[in-house]
Amino acid sequence: MSMQASQFHRTAETVPPVAGAYVLLVRLAEAVDVALPGRAKAILPPGRYLYCGSARGPGGLRARVGRHMRRDKSIRWHIDRLTMAGTVTGCWIFPVGDECALVARLAALPVPVPGFGSSDCTACRSHLLTWPDGVALPFGAPDVSLPAAGPDVAQVLSVTAMINTVNFTPAERDLIRREFMSRWSEPPQLADGILLKRWATGPRKGEPKLTATVQSLLERGLVTTAETDRGFPRAHFTAAGYAALRAMAASPRHLPPERYGHLIEELARRSKGR
Repeated sequence: MSMQASQFHRTAETVPPVAGAYVLLVRLAEAVDVALPGRAKAILPPGRYLYCGSARGPGGLRARVGRHMRRDKSIRWHIDRLTMAGTVTGCWIFPVGDECALVARLAALPVPVPGFGSSDCTACRSHLLTWPDGVALPFGAPDVSLPAAGPDVAQVLSVTAMINTVNFTPAERDLIRREFMSRWSEPPQLADGILLKRWATGPRKGEPKLTATVQSLLERGLVTTAETDRGFPRAHFTAAGYAALRAMAASPRHLPPERYGHLIEELARRSKGR
């Protein structure tokens, strides 16, 4: 399937009524709770998300994309929760395409919620991906030169801008130093994330228990929360979070190399793509 510069459609009216696959671009202005069956609730921070789907029924891609763009609908699929809470900016379409092939080509992007939109798929961890600022897509960026985009949308959709590093607060740096201090023979890894507790009682029983510091990281898009295969919720660093970690590691006062050399080495390996 060709992934080269597919046309970006801002309305369903311009999408052809044929079968195929698509990548939906959704922007969240506020955090959204997502609860999947059998999994703890996850919190999606504000930002841009890409959802890979397919349409094979009557009306094809036009009908499916049109439903995603409507707000007056019942919640039938996982993605409905996001499209009703956020803004569907548009979509890329791939006639005769395959949604799993699209996910595979976007594998470098973070997975915010494992199992999202892929409960019946054995090949993909999730059909929902986070699109951080400054990261290019293999099929190109939306045409922000169109009058409909406007200057504000153009700024949001730019994929050529560098990620603006958000520095950690003193409380966040303290949390990171506590969580990733080497205490055992096998030092903790940033990739494992921050272990979270659960509410034991009350209306939020079973959900991740977020401290004020973790909540701050979430609200600023530096971490996302998700279940792990070990059965415990964790907060995992986003692309913006890793950028902040690299900035933190550049200061020996914030991350002393004699105590956190294992983290500095991990960040170096990650930067080199190893």
